[in-house]
Amino acid sequence: MTALATLPLVLLAAALPAHLWRMARLRRHCEGQRRRLDQALALLQALPAAVIGTDREGVVRFLNERGEAMSGFAAADADGRGIAALLAVYQDGVAVDAGEQMRDCLLREAVTEAARGAVLLRRGDNKRIDIQYSCAPMEDGAVMLLHDVSARRGAEARLEFIAHHDTLTGLPNRLHFQLRFEHGIAYAKRHRCLLALLFLDIDRFKGINDSLGHDVGDQVLVEFARRVQQCVRKVDTVARQGGDEFIVLLTELRTAEDGERVAEKIARALAAPFIIGEYSLAVAASVGVAIYPDDDDDIDALLEKADLAMYAAKRRARGTSLRYAAGMQTQSYSHALLETDLRSALELEQFVLHYQPRLDLKEQRVTGVKALMRWKHPQLGLVMPLDFLPILEESALILPVGAWVMASAVAQARRWIELGQPLTVSINLSARQFYQTDIARNFGAILEAAGVAGSCIELEIAAGILIDRNQNCEAILRQFKQLGMRISIGDFGSGEAPLHYLKRFPADVVKIEKSFIDDLRRHDGGSLEQGAMVRAIVAMAHTLKMRVVAGGVETADQLAQLVAMECDEAFGFYLSRAVAPAEIEGLIKRSQDWLGLSWNV
Repeated sequence: MTALATLPLVLLAAALPAHLWRMARLRRHCEGQRRRLDQALALLQALPAAVIGTDREGVVRFLNERGEAMSGFAAADADGRGIAALLAVYQDGVAVDAGEQMRDCLLREAVTEAARGAVLLRRGDNKRIDIQYSCAPMEDGAVMLLHDVSARRGAEARLEFIAHHDTLTGLPNRLHFQLRFEHGIAYAKRHRCLLALLFLDIDRFKGINDSLGHDVGDQVLVEFARRVQQCVRKVDTVARQGGDEFIVLLTELRTAEDGERVAEKIARALAAPFIIGEYSLAVAASVGVAIYPDDDDDIDALLEKADLAMYAAKRRARGTSLRYAAGMQTQSYSHALLETDLRSALELEQFVLHYQPRLDLKEQRVTGVKALMRWKHPQLGLVMPLDFLPILEESALILPVGAWVMASAVAQARRWIELGQPLTVSINLSARQFYQTDIARNFGAILEAAGVAGSCIELEIAAGILIDRNQNCEAILRQFKQLGMRISIGDFGSGEAPLHYLKRFPADVVKIEKSFIDDLRRHDGGSLEQGAMVRAIVAMAHTLKMRVVAGGVETADQLAQLVAMECDEAFGFYLSRAVAPAEIEGLIKRSQDWLGLSWNV
């Protein structure tokens, strides 16, 4: 072969390495592109968002795994579908065309974002997913990113709820209540109707917290809120003002009496016992009512007036309702002045004790007295307990004043002993006093300092305190018993107090509720009515070796019936009013005729 003939082969051999190098470079480039594509796909799969890629016609060409989960479509099934068929999107409850949004993005050649409040309904189970999404244009199509913000919006909703609701009861708080009130006012003005604002306060709620603990108190609040809500309509609003105070907004009323009737309905609904775990609690609430626009047109002023009405109801009779009246403003002012004066009354020694004699119906002589407070006010004169004791009980003043009563009564018992006229002195204890820490030890110190035996003192404790079934009740009563003091269950038969409570507590005396004594009346023809409840209490108490005391005796008929029923002791205006200690001493020295009694009435 000539050199000329071999030249093409030489040239081919020379060019081959360069061609192979270009081929190798192209292969490496393709492999790099593939790796970058794989990395991009891996990145798209790892994104915490649904990624949907479409062509310029809105046909789906790519769907990552998060997109599969959110849409309910597999990637293979989604490929080739229009994006509108893939996504069921709603904006504030209105259906949104995802394809239209994608085309708008391409037309504007700009990123578009959805407004807040978008929701996606997943295919298959119609699960509601709160989303935030955006569209971005690409060279040959567009891409949509969807973020699941359900958890974030749920947290925001919870924070919003907490900001406007009470966390314990779930009721609206004062802030949310004010918004409802403003809407109610606007409606009332347009339709010429009335609103009623009710202010509720649980009577003696602090006693429940102090005696049974805050867990039980919280459950009482929850049950209280539930019962109140059951008494109103959906258009009305029940809110927790704070502590044991609640407010109710009644809208679309035609008459003021409509609001008063609802208040009475609420008071009745709360009268039934509250069953909280092992406890059966007697819970009541005082309700005040103010009417828009009759009483005022401002929420703060209406709240103040409903509050005044509530306190007036509480002073009149707990567990009742009362509508605001103009005179309550003056009464409230007087109440505030009295409380101010009460704070200095003890220091200025303005309190005194008077004593009402208790007659032993078998021995026909005075064997004990009931201690009753009087307040020598510098301007008002002698103020009776009904006018200031509720104020003391609502504040912490009852504690130092109660300690003074105990010390004064013990000192007086000591003087009567020295005069040779020993008497048992009965003292009332409030719920605040009863559950005061170390009260038994404090009373023991008073007795020891005076050198008086505990048997000279009788502690009267309201049945309602014991009905709470607090496990500490019996322990506290036994501490009093260890000091030798007698225990009396006061106003027995009132409220929810059943007779079987007599055997639960280490008590010595039962004091019958006054209303049962009032029922003892002479009928025509001279026959005497035998009160069934009084007879039952006397019989039960005697079976349990307890004495029975009848208070509020105002007629000879009542006294005669009590003697016939074998009641042990009695006191009341028919026998004697409460008098100063010196007068008691004079009464004891006289014969039984000083009472003007006739035992054969």
